[in-house]
Amino acid sequence: MRILKTVLFIALSAIIASVASAQQGPAAQPPINALPPALRAAVLSGNAQAVQQAIATLAGGNPTRAAALAAQVVTAAEQLLAVNPQAAVAVASAAVQSVTGNAVTSAAPAQALAVITTAARIVINPAAQRVAPQAVAALAVTVTNVATTPAVYQTNPQAALATMANAYAAVSSQTVASAVPQAAQAVAATLASAAQNPQLSTANAANSAAINTILTSNEQTAVAQPNQPPVQQPRTNEPAPLIPVIDTSANVITSPSRP
Repeated sequence: MRILKTVLFIALSAIIASVASAQQGPAAQPPINALPPALRAAVLSGNAQAVQQAIATLAGGNPTRAAALAAQVVTAAEQLLAVNPQAAVAVASAAVQSVTGNAVTSAAPAQALAVITTAARIVINPAAQRVAPQAVAALAVTVTNVATTPAVYQTNPQAALATMANAYAAVSSQTVASAVPQAAQAVAATLASAAQNPQLSTANAANSAAINTILTSNEQTAVAQPNQPPVQQPRTNEPAPLIPVIDTSANVITSPSRP
């Protein structure tokens, strides 16, 4: 009887372990390895055009499928940040481009928001800004455009506002602003328009105030320090200036003398 109980216990333990392994396996799998082979190869190449084409091919014209694939891709891009920030920006750009169309933002607005939220975290990464400031600027502009789309914004206004803030912070950083100064102006213009958008304000009564806070805080951060006048260093080897000697009795100025 004891042997039978032992056998049953071992068998039950094996079944539980097998079920737990099956449940945990996909979750533990790295995002890049979870991608379809063709898409994984494109992501690892770091070629934005190849990634975007692979998403389009695999989606087969289905906007919901395109959004789902883009979400997987941008997650993989964030994983690349630590080892290849330039490739991470390129891959994230391809993912965001795949959700910019009206078909995708209308059919899968929540997934489109998830894609740009992750991309916004990538553009504020200092390493990404340092190696690819132009690409970061372009990506931040696109992210802002998608975030301010009513269909996307309405799914989660707070997440959309956080994404806008990250995008504006990226283009306002010294590294990106020095390389592409017009990017901050473009993002600011889009945000200013979004602050007055009645559709966004209907979804979030605090929309206008929140966007104005984003604009104001970043403008204050981006203000350059005023130029300080050069400090005049003392010249120890230079003789003291000549001082005129005034003859008060004759009310005339005579030859100068040194103090």
